Amino acid sequence: MRTSAILAAALLVGCGDNLADTTPDAPLRPDAPPPFAEAPHGNVPQVKSGGGSVLTTPKSQPIFFANDADMQAQVEMFLTQLEGSAYWSTVTSEYGVGSLTNLPTIVTADAPPTTDAALQAWIASKLDGTHTAEGWPATPDPQTIYSVYLPSGATFEGACTQYGAYHDELVAGTVTVPYALMPRCTAQAPQIDTLTSAASHELIEAATDPLPFSAPAFVRLDDEHFVWGRTPGGELGDMCEYLQNADQKLVGGFTVQRTWSNASAAAGHDPCVPALTTPYLGVAPMFDEDLTVSTHNGMITTKGVMVPINTSKTIEVDLFSDAPTTADWTINAYDVAALLGSGQATLSFQWVTKATGHNGDKLQLMVTRTRMAGNRGSEMVLVAKADGVIVSMWWGYVAQ
Repeated sequence: MRTSAILAAALLVGCGDNLADTTPDAPLRPDAPPPFAEAPHGNVPQVKSGGGSVLTTPKSQPIFFANDADMQAQVEMFLTQLEGSAYWSTVTSEYGVGSLTNLPTIVTADAPPTTDAALQAWIASKLDGTHTAEGWPATPDPQTIYSVYLPSGATFEGACTQYGAYHDELVAGTVTVPYALMPRCTAQAPQIDTLTSAASHELIEAATDPLPFSAPAFVRLDDEHFVWGRTPGGELGDMCEYLQNADQKLVGGFTVQRTWSNASAAAGHDPCVPALTTPYLGVAPMFDEDLTVSTHNGMITTKGVMVPINTSKTIEVDLFSDAPTTADWTINAYDVAALLGSGQATLSFQWVTKATGHNGDKLQLMVTRTRMAGNRGSEMVLVAKADGVIVSMWWGYVAQ
């Protein structure tokens, strides 16, 4: 008999009722399947603030060059829809960044700068208070991101070969302000998609880390995951940019990049937000060795694996998802330097078990050091693919 029935019978006896309890027990039912649970896995990375301020009232100041009216109109339409969008608040609010405001576009007849030094000097000269007739402000505003959109055909050191866009800081008089450069990479089409994706990436990073050198904000990884600060990079856009599903049309019909959320990562969901409607498929190596490394912030202890030259170690690789899936996903392991073309491979990999699985599977991966990697050690990355698309990545440190 159930406890509730016993309690009811006792109450009736206390009232002088001697009727027997003839209520039948509920019929036995087969046990329901256990609810879905995300499989255990290693700690997820967290992007930390270096102590600098974020932009609480960010303003976007688009700067275009003459004879670029068609692209200017498209970018202005994008920025208008970005302002006040759910996308902007989703990717920035947890870091203390406020709503975005767009300023009227400045169109200049000057020749585009071709180096970063020339770009900084040019913007600083325009912020000296003598160019208000051209649309420049009377005084520089540290809450404004001075965003330069290069015209088609303009050449700029490293642009479209070493990077697609970047943001930085410059000194204008006595004020340090953030700025960003968006080149026109003609090899990537359609141009508006690559341009708005780059702009979203840089505007978000400039708002959450406006002074990356003099007063860094959200640009550092927790010590356990310091190697993520090398590749993909410690800023919020960098942390997601290598995913093939990072770029999505989320602001009207315009393409923007999903970026890192500490909160979503800590909750076991897709750390790149806005999250997609499909389940998040994760992969995490079980690094249980404490390794001491030297960084620009001093000596730290991080997690990784020690693999001396001409030796191998097998590590566990845990798969997890935040919802049930009907199909397994595929895992690949790469030497980061070789993958990105920045150096020779120092590591090789061999799966001891299968290289596919689903939530709760524990795979075994053999890591072999084939070459010394200097004094920085090596970096590896585990790549999860669903239907041939890279949907998540986990970067790891391999000492020697």
